[in-house]
Amino acid sequence: MSAHATLTRLIEAARNWHDSLPELRAFALWPDDLVWADRPAQPLPVIDHITRTPGHASAQSQPLRDALVAAAPHVEWRHSYTEAEVGRDFLNRFGWFELAGPSGHFLTQSLRVTVGYWGAGLDYGWHEHLPEEIYSVVSGRALFHLRDAPDLMLEPGNTRFHPANAPHAMTTLTDPILTLVLWRGAGLGDDPRMSQ
Repeated sequence: MSAHATLTRLIEAARNWHDSLPELRAFALWPDDLVWADRPAQPLPVIDHITRTPGHASAQSQPLRDALVAAAPHVEWRHSYTEAEVGRDFLNRFGWFELAGPSGHFLTQSLRVTVGYWGAGLDYGWHEHLPEEIYSVVSGRALFHLRDAPDLMLEPGNTRFHPANAPHAMTTLTDPILTLVLWRGAGLGDDPRMSQ
């Protein structure tokens, strides 16, 4: 199957996932102006991890998880952080890509839709960004931290909202985690930054 067909199937699965979760629907409308961007694939070591150990999915999340695994070799994987900030092991078992947004595989200015994967036993340190954010867990599980709020262990179908510029972090324990994340508001094209 071509990259375009694979990613078209993925964006449809992502929209179905968005429409199935009340928290995502309340956060933002699904973009109705998506334009295919034909971005080249950018491989990173995370592809091997996501295809071998994508994490446990629920019956509801399995179609999206399977579409994400199928798309993994065809997307533009990115790293937002340096080895000095997070370490080589973290970079080898982490990656994200922009499915839809200002520089995504599908272009839109109304929302940023990203996918992130973290292997088991990783500490994603305190970081922040201007856009408001909501995580949704597609497969696996992790402990989510938000400054001045209780920690939450999230599993498939669970969500966590992060206000603008609110420091937050995440810890994976015995499982990896695969997420679909939405950003809204100013700064959609920005990268997150490690908190001081």
